[in-house]
Amino acid sequence: MFPKLTRMKQPMTRGEFEERINLTHEQIHTGKLHPNGLDGLLDVRHLPNGRIDMLSVNEMVRLNANMSHQMIATPMGDMLRTMAERGDSDDGDGEDKS
Repeated sequence: MFPKLTRMKQPMTRGEFEERINLTHEQIHTGKLHPNGLDGLLDVRHLPNGRIDMLSVNEMVRLNANMSHQMIATPMGDMLRTMAERGDSDDGDGEDKS
């Protein structure tokens, strides 16, 4: 059974967005996210005060940062982790296993 999908909450402040970019960067460094297709993350620049230069963030980095946050720091991520622990995943063939 698939979890009920909810709407992705968009970041409302610059701080929330920077948190999501930093979370994505941390996931790559810990090996939990593969950087394939995230070449744009290498192009993200920092300002002299340490903040992220928002003009250097491309759409792919933005989308991946929002997705990573959704899968890690929201109730949906918690639900997906508990389903994986219990083995409640569907293998995609559309057949019922009972």
